[in-house]
Amino acid sequence: MKVKAIPASTLTAIAALLSPYAPDASPTAIVEALQGHDRKPVAADPAARRMLSLKEAGRAVGISEWTIRRMILDGRVQGRKVGSQWRVPLAAIEALAGANAVEA
Repeated sequence: MKVKAIPASTLTAIAALLSPYAPDASPTAIVEALQGHDRKPVAADPAARRMLSLKEAGRAVGISEWTIRRMILDGRVQGRKVGSQWRVPLAAIEALAGANAVEA
């Protein structure tokens, strides 16, 4: 999306509306943010984006899926619920496996 010239009065009004939520939102910052929106996101490492089911995550580190679920709920492992199923980032499981190797 190309940013066209936005009238100064419009930018000032937008900044005023955003000020309770983003105190640093100035007309200049808004224009810079819109221009930055044009850039394509940098492709992240596919392994970093890969998500595992609880069963796959548990199998990868040799513990039950219920243990992985408890670890997510108490904050020891990063995870998120997608619909009705839990997903765990592969990077979090790799970190867990590395931590378990150090403890052993």
